[in-house]
Amino acid sequence: MTTVDPAKATGPRSYGELFSPAMRVQIAVVVALVVAAYWGVITGSLASRWLNDGNWSHGWLIPLFSLYFLHINRERLMLCRAKPSYLGAVVLAGSLVAMFFSAWVMRMAYPRALSIVGTIFGATLLLGGWNVIRVAWFPIGFLVLAIPLPHAKYVALTMPLREFASSAAAAIMPLFSPGLIAEAQAVVIDYIAPKTGSGQLNVEEACSGMRLIMAFVTLGVAMAYVRPRPNWQRVVMVFSCLPIAVLCNTIRVTTTGLLHIHGLETYAKGTPHQLLGILMLVIALGLYALIGYILSHLFIEDSEGTRADAAPA
Repeated sequence: MTTVDPAKATGPRSYGELFSPAMRVQIAVVVALVVAAYWGVITGSLASRWLNDGNWSHGWLIPLFSLYFLHINRERLMLCRAKPSYLGAVVLAGSLVAMFFSAWVMRMAYPRALSIVGTIFGATLLLGGWNVIRVAWFPIGFLVLAIPLPHAKYVALTMPLREFASSAAAAIMPLFSPGLIAEAQAVVIDYIAPKTGSGQLNVEEACSGMRLIMAFVTLGVAMAYVRPRPNWQRVVMVFSCLPIAVLCNTIRVTTTGLLHIHGLETYAKGTPHQLLGILMLVIALGLYALIGYILSHLFIEDSEGTRADAAPA
């Protein structure tokens, strides 16, 4: 009878046991080089936008989410045998070339910042191999959501959302205010109210819903990944983030418009308006949780029938 060493049976028991001492030195060198190459990007275009642009203030949380994703999969990671892949060197070199090309030739901040995700992926593949990548690919890919879009592209994306919000609000507001006539022209709503007369409402960029969409998509993707469920359910939940966010933003724009029309502008700006945005995020998360509950209970296994089928004749 042979005995089995528990350490060998269960794999490494700590992160330090995953890599040999020589590989730890290699990891330290690569990490130092990556941080040095991207220090300007991290402290400049990323941290500055996260700190000063409310549309991307959630960017601070995304690297923490990625670390948490790695932590909850630590048992799988501990069982991985690090086997370096030289394909990672190709990906790493390509990402660094893209970074320098974007910085010195194209003079574009977004590709330069986006290349950091490819650099991290390539470095991980080079040092850990495919076994580690199978566990770490999602936490690395999740970092893409922390890269702020170019301002011009961001504004271009908000325009159709603003037009949709204005059209939807113009159609819904008369249902809650008898006698109100509202018509949307692009991002402007012309209205005639029985008590307050006529006027215009302008759906500004801040009311496009992009901020709600970006924050909710980030949380939605994270929630779909954390809870064990079939991949097709995760895909459904991720794709449901956009319509839920658009619906909640339509509710917010409609509510804000009704407050303006009825002379309650005080409750349509400042702190009350911010609280309304937070409430929409709570409603979005509630709808998202409802979809997750429906998907989880969509198919119910018949345990008695399964046992009867499995019983020998």
